[in-house]
Amino acid sequence: MVIAQQARARMQAVMAKLQSGESVADAGLVDNRYRPAHADVIITACEVSAAHGTGTLLLRMFTDDSEIVSLRTANFYDGEQAFGAAKFCLPLAQSSRPEIMSWVKWCLVGTKVRRILVLPYLPADPLVALAVREVTGAPMCTYIMDDKNVCADGIDDGLMDRLLEASTLRLVISPEMRDAYAKKYRRSFFVVPPLVPEHLLRREPVAPHSGIDTTRGVLIGNMWGQRWLDLLRATFRGTGFKVDWFCNQKTPAGLVFDRDEMRGDGITFNEPVPEASLPELLRNYAFAVVPTDLLDGASPPSVRAIAELSLPSRIPTMVAMSHIPVLVVGHSDTCAARFVNRFSLGAVVPYQAEAVSEALHSLCAPATQIAIRGRAARLAGQLSAAGSADWIWRSLANGAPCDLRYETLMPPEAVAA
Repeated sequence: MVIAQQARARMQAVMAKLQSGESVADAGLVDNRYRPAHADVIITACEVSAAHGTGTLLLRMFTDDSEIVSLRTANFYDGEQAFGAAKFCLPLAQSSRPEIMSWVKWCLVGTKVRRILVLPYLPADPLVALAVREVTGAPMCTYIMDDKNVCADGIDDGLMDRLLEASTLRLVISPEMRDAYAKKYRRSFFVVPPLVPEHLLRREPVAPHSGIDTTRGVLIGNMWGQRWLDLLRATFRGTGFKVDWFCNQKTPAGLVFDRDEMRGDGITFNEPVPEASLPELLRNYAFAVVPTDLLDGASPPSVRAIAELSLPSRIPTMVAMSHIPVLVVGHSDTCAARFVNRFSLGAVVPYQAEAVSEALHSLCAPATQIAIRGRAARLAGQLSAAGSADWIWRSLANGAPCDLRYETLMPPEAVAA
């Protein structure tokens, strides 16, 4: 919610620039120095960048963006985006349908659109996607990474149904998301989990560096909610275990904390590290910590939706790159907890100091380390992003998955091996 408020403030500033006579390019809404003659259109809610999980995954999957037109409906991160041969931001997220249609036609002038991929999050995203579909007639794939319809409000049922009806292929980020959307909309959905760059994952077991402090763990990525951070601090305080937190943002949006006070609770804040540095960084730790929700109804619906249906990209990332054991702190029915339990990659505990301490002592035992790291090594290759963009486009052409690599990896629990 805080990010959305900041985005609205930025958009108001942009509109003020436009009203003063500044061009859309100068206002940060357009980068069309090169418009490809033939292109695929990818539609997102905000900038495709490493500042958040959705952007990171798109960058991993679509490594060649020379024939991609990126359309987004808002700026959440100061308009900073390098992804796409041409990139456009909708001037007004609440634009009417005729205005969106006119904007889409202008963005795509001179470009023959082959395929459409939309990641719906804001209400304007399906509207833009449907407009592109109507204007171009290109086949469309909907890929839901974050829920804004089943557990959380955002996109109303009628609009979501129209989008799904117009989509030849429907993808989701997790088995939990697949089951929830299939139940509600009575349509087929297929899992494509968070994937990891082939050159950074490791297929043979990786051991931590010798002599590391086994009482110190690592937390990678953003924290989705003040409550999770406060609970994590209270839980680790006085346990003797500490966590180095490498956030995706230098100043995390929506979170309030004093770095020195938080360090006293055992959580040390660090600025982002380049993705290429993660494999080596993670070898300095015996365990990783992933906080999630309690599913007790006390968190905002948007935060609960993230925990219940979205698989955090940080878990496959850490597991595939370093095979590090993972401690999920929160409810066992969250998506993060189910993934770790499905593949026996660590432990799941509530926000209780005694439970955390007991679990970490077990995870840091040499025999446990060897067993978990061996399982993670066997899993790593199945999480490779290599060829994933081609897989999506071939599946779109087929109207169904061109192969069942991800469905086999994460089948419904009733038939799981």
